[in-house]
Amino acid sequence: MRIISRILIGVLCFTPFFLSAQSVAEGNMDKATVAKYEQISNVLKANQSKTVPQLMIIAAKEMLGTEYVAGSLEQVPEKLKVSLVETDCILFVESCLAMAVNAKKGVFHPDSLCAAVQNLRYRNGKVDGYASRIHYTSEWIKQGEGRGIFTEITDVLSGENLSGQRFTYMTEHSDAYMQLKGNAAEVARIAQMEKYLNGFEDYYVIPKGDVRKIEHLLKDGDILGFNSTVKGLDIAHVALVYHKENGQVGFIHASQVDGKVVVDEKDIADYVNGRKNNNGIRIVRVNR
Repeated sequence: MRIISRILIGVLCFTPFFLSAQSVAEGNMDKATVAKYEQISNVLKANQSKTVPQLMIIAAKEMLGTEYVAGSLEQVPEKLKVSLVETDCILFVESCLAMAVNAKKGVFHPDSLCAAVQNLRYRNGKVDGYASRIHYTSEWIKQGEGRGIFTEITDVLSGENLSGQRFTYMTEHSDAYMQLKGNAAEVARIAQMEKYLNGFEDYYVIPKGDVRKIEHLLKDGDILGFNSTVKGLDIAHVALVYHKENGQVGFIHASQVDGKVVVDEKDIADYVNGRKNNNGIRIVRVNR
C-alpha cells in the first residue's frame, strides 16, 4: 500500500514558488513529459482567464488515459521526479494543481513545473532524503494551507471530528518500505513527523452515509480525499471533484483498478459507500 503522503497536495507558495537554481527540469523530467507538458500548456494558455480550480480540471482532462503506475517515485537516493506520462492518485492531483497555479501566473516553463511540484511534494520544498517527502496527505494539506494555496472545508461541510485519529502506519510498518527497512535514522525522522501530526486534536471526516447530503456543495477542482479505516493511516486515495454532463457529482482520478486516469463511472457517494476500507471523505478547496 502506498501511503498518500504529502497529503496527497501544495507547493505553490506565492513567495518563491519557483526554485531559482539552474535547470531543475534537467534530469528530473523525461522528454515525453516535456512534450506532454507543452501540449497541456497550450490548452491552459488559451484558458488563462479561468480560475485555478477550473484550470485544474482542464489539465486533468488532458491527462485522461495517462497510465497508472504505483511506486514510481521510489528511488535511492531520493530525487525529484516529475512525470506526466505515468502517475498515481496523489501525483495526478499534485501535477494538476502545479500546472494550474503556474498557468494562472502565466508561467509555462518545465523548470517552473519541477519547482512547483517540488514545493508541493517535499517539506518546505527541500529534497533531503526519503523522510523529507511528505507521506501523509494530512501533512500535505497543512503545508498547502499554511502557504495560502487551499483550505480544508471538511468541518464546514458538517464533517465529524474523529479526535482519536493517530498517525503511526509508517513507523509500525517500516520494514515494508525499502527506504526505511534497517534505517533507524530515517524511521526516527518519520516518527518525528507522525508525532507532529498526532499533536492536532481535530480531524474532520464527512461520514460516508452523509456524503450524498453534501454533494451539491462541492465544486469542480475541489480536492477529494477518501479517508482510510486502516489503523494509523489517514487518506487512502485522492481525486478531483468533477460535475459530469449527466448531473452526477463525480470525480477524475488516477485509478489503480482501471490502470489509468479516468472520469470514474460512479458518483462520489456511490464510490465511497461501496468501499469497505473507506469511512468517509475530506474536502480541500483550492484558492481561486
